Amino acid sequence: MSTIISLVGALMLIISYSVSTNPTSTEVTIIKTLFFSALGSLIISIILGFIGILTGESGFLKFTGILLVFLIVAGLIVVFFTMTFLGFREA
Repeated sequence: MSTIISLVGALMLIISYSVSTNPTSTEVTIIKTLFFSALGSLIISIILGFIGILTGESGFLKFTGILLVFLIVAGLIVVFFTMTFLGFREA
């Protein structure tokens, strides 16, 4: 279950960034709703993954939800450090 929730959260995060480049007030509300729902579902995914580990569920899918969230966070950290050290250069 944590894998499905983390995939939905990642999808909502991607959609929230691709809604519009110049959003109207309605689109801002949609973007905020998608973004905060994505964060909530990613947090719930981590919690359900840890519950699965603690209760001794069988299978490896309990780890994929946690791994997906950590990969998203690692990607955001790489982007942050890239922009910090390399700046905002135009191609």
